[in-house]
Amino acid sequence: MEHFDLALYLGLILLAGALWRQYRSFKVRLPPGPRGLPLIGHLHLLSTLPHRSLQKLSQAHGPLMHLRFGTVPVIVASSPAMAKEVLKTHDLAFASRPYLLVGEYAAYNFHNIGLAPYGDHWKMMRKLCSTELFTAKRIDSFSWVRVEELSGMVSGLLAKSASKEVVQIKSFLTDFTFNVMTRILMDRAFFGPAGADSQGKAREFRGIVEEILQVAGSFNVSEYIPSAFKWIDWNIPRFKRLHARQDRFLQEIIDEHKVGHDALAKPRDFIDILLSYFNHGDSRIDLDNIKAVLSDLLPGGTDTSITTVEWILAELLRNPLALKKAQDELDAVVGKDRMVNESDFPKLHYLHAIIKETFRLHPPIALLVPHMSRYECKVAGYDVPKGATTLVNVYAIGRDPTVWEDPTRFSPDRFLEGAGKGMDVRGQDFELLPFGSGRRSCPGLQLGLKTVELALSNLVHGFDWSFPNGGGGKDASMDEAFGLVNWMATPLRAVVAPRLPPHAYEKV
Repeated sequence: MEHFDLALYLGLILLAGALWRQYRSFKVRLPPGPRGLPLIGHLHLLSTLPHRSLQKLSQAHGPLMHLRFGTVPVIVASSPAMAKEVLKTHDLAFASRPYLLVGEYAAYNFHNIGLAPYGDHWKMMRKLCSTELFTAKRIDSFSWVRVEELSGMVSGLLAKSASKEVVQIKSFLTDFTFNVMTRILMDRAFFGPAGADSQGKAREFRGIVEEILQVAGSFNVSEYIPSAFKWIDWNIPRFKRLHARQDRFLQEIIDEHKVGHDALAKPRDFIDILLSYFNHGDSRIDLDNIKAVLSDLLPGGTDTSITTVEWILAELLRNPLALKKAQDELDAVVGKDRMVNESDFPKLHYLHAIIKETFRLHPPIALLVPHMSRYECKVAGYDVPKGATTLVNVYAIGRDPTVWEDPTRFSPDRFLEGAGKGMDVRGQDFELLPFGSGRRSCPGLQLGLKTVELALSNLVHGFDWSFPNGGGGKDASMDEAFGLVNWMATPLRAVVAPRLPPHAYEKV
């Protein structure tokens, strides 16, 4: 009898819960969406490229959708107007982040900037980076670092061109961007002659970062089920192993800094700045904070720049007229007796149009880092529940035929005339959001743009590019890889040949 009473009691609870949910559904007006399945919701509708699956769903159900991933309500914005609602009109409501495995493990239990929930800790870390690392003055002060690392990349490409070797450009871009970021963050280069003694460790760390980004973009079941069932997620042991390897690398870097750290001396780099807070007893900064910020800024400052330049070069190889037009502009602005420097950037209008067009077609992060609603709110007349994971599909916005004419065609000229003229990538134009917008936009936007501009302009100005074995544009795979960052599935391979006189390369 007792067992019967218990079963009846539990049954009544479940029935009451179901009736309450049904009652609530009559009161709230959720955005439209497809019919889901019990337990899994709409997870079965996602492919290995979720941004494409969500784009297709939005074409059927509208620019603001309501889905359910397991037990988690999900809102998807797929148009400029809906992106503006989420990122600007209701910026504060959507300023937090949902639970993500990568935040718990790779980001030291959400102690970084990008994945920390909205609150005092996030505000403090964001302010610290904005005032100590990403000011215009500080970014400009490291221009010599970017130039030195560019010189190393150009020298490597010249050596490859002399031996007629096929180049996998991603490896050169990785060394360049990683050295730029590590010299800014920790006053140390890991690749090239200056980093020969630590290159093996750096390669290992780069592999860890790429694997973390790949796993972070995969289906992690514990993000969509009650925490009591997290043990069934097969990616948790993998994240734990990656975290342990990442932690060893970062701890070694910090230990080296602590040995040579002079609290009274001027900080050499960003780790010195963070250690100065730590050593002066600031309880808001601990070693996990420092590691978390490094784990945030290193991939954030490298991987998005690498993938952007690689996509641009792939598009230019497939569109030789655009490549020729860019080189003609560079010849007119810079001349053929030197390489490009940062003071040339404002005059390179067509090159900037190429960058924007690539951001449109191949955003470095196809789905912006998820937001989460902090409280119930109304968006475009629809009710959004508290705690809803909110996705902005930048990929879908960039290929929306109601926004862009002939949206799948690579056409940089669209940003030199008509509606695209004057459009910016800094979060004010919601048709183009490679760095997001609002208070959770990318804090390293300016540094990222300068890195992309410097690398791209000199690669295009300094070299002629062609496919191996005389192949044409059809030989380049333009498929995306599975992961948090929108990588090319097949790394770009090309043949390079110098297009300037030898003395020009000495003036990088």
